[in-house]
Amino acid sequence: MKKQLIAICISCIIVLPAICQPLFTCGNVSVDKEEFMKAFNKNATATANREASLKEYLQLYSGLKMKVSDAKALKLDTLAQLRYDMMNFRSRLETDYMPDMKTMMEKTGFKKNNSIDEALLFLFADSMAYSKEKHSYPIAKEIIFSVGNTNVKAAEWLAFAKDYKLNNQLYKRESNTELYEKFIHQNVVAYFRNHLEEYNTDFKYEVQEFKEGNLMYEITNRKVWNKSASDVNVLKAFYEANKEKFAWAESAEVILVNSKSYAYAEYAFENMKKGMDWKKICDNSEGMTQGDSSRYEISQLPVKPGTQLTEGAFIEIVPNSFDEGASFIKVIKLYPAKSPRSFEEAKNMVTNEYQKQLEENWMKELSVKYPVKVNNTVFQSLLK
Repeated sequence: MKKQLIAICISCIIVLPAICQPLFTCGNVSVDKEEFMKAFNKNATATANREASLKEYLQLYSGLKMKVSDAKALKLDTLAQLRYDMMNFRSRLETDYMPDMKTMMEKTGFKKNNSIDEALLFLFADSMAYSKEKHSYPIAKEIIFSVGNTNVKAAEWLAFAKDYKLNNQLYKRESNTELYEKFIHQNVVAYFRNHLEEYNTDFKYEVQEFKEGNLMYEITNRKVWNKSASDVNVLKAFYEANKEKFAWAESAEVILVNSKSYAYAEYAFENMKKGMDWKKICDNSEGMTQGDSSRYEISQLPVKPGTQLTEGAFIEIVPNSFDEGASFIKVIKLYPAKSPRSFEEAKNMVTNEYQKQLEENWMKELSVKYPVKVNNTVFQSLLK
């Protein structure tokens, strides 16, 4: 029996650290196993290799936490618009998580002060509502009940009863007992609503996810997206320094035709071969056929593998794999690989690459400011 108890104690010593310790820290922020797994199960793509999937998501999630920490350091969480968005989201979400009154009273630890004479509360409520003279009520300072860590005093009840009774649109001649129950319910609901994160972890994490998502968007906009869009000269300099990255692969100038059905594609194909203008065909198709004349890399074109392209040739119709439509091309001019793109041709690519560089540089800074430390013992417990 003693050996069994010793074995149980040892197992507890081994298991408890994985339960109590955070999965990882990011600067001064700790992330526990429960929070991480809720996010992982909601957002990660399921794969056969669970360990690799967890490690990949851990890198993404710790990156989010670094960005959020940086946003808070810049006090972006105090921005009026973000606070308004958060308030609106929370308000809409609350309704889905509010239980019945009995449950709220139990969870908040609602407790009446049984030493208070409710008959006096009701008497003073009538006096305060209808007396034209000002009176002081000694009972006003007494605690009449508690909700969570909040004590509610008689003065609040008296003010509520007076305002309610003098409001002809609200007051329907309810008894003081009924009004007192309404007052209690109002306080319990308000307290529970304001502390929902403490009573429901699903609500807590939904609110947290929304808030952190907004903060990440705001700071990424400032650190990456706005910087890459605000100065064309910077983009041009980046383009000049990295021209080889933006060179064309093997490419072609083509007329590309997309139709919503194979029959429409076939009609366009045959009539273009007879000399009809592709723009006219598209205009007369009532939206069933669209066309474009531009330069594309060969890998982007709807052609069957192994197809040899010839200038001036119509390339056979290819059915779409994702719907009932079909596409084909007419080749105008072919270009070899590695021919340079102009800045205007490469602008979207340049912007994307510059954003990647900004993000990489920023993440290096963040990893120094908010170092991530993973608890391997806790991580290994995720694999069981």
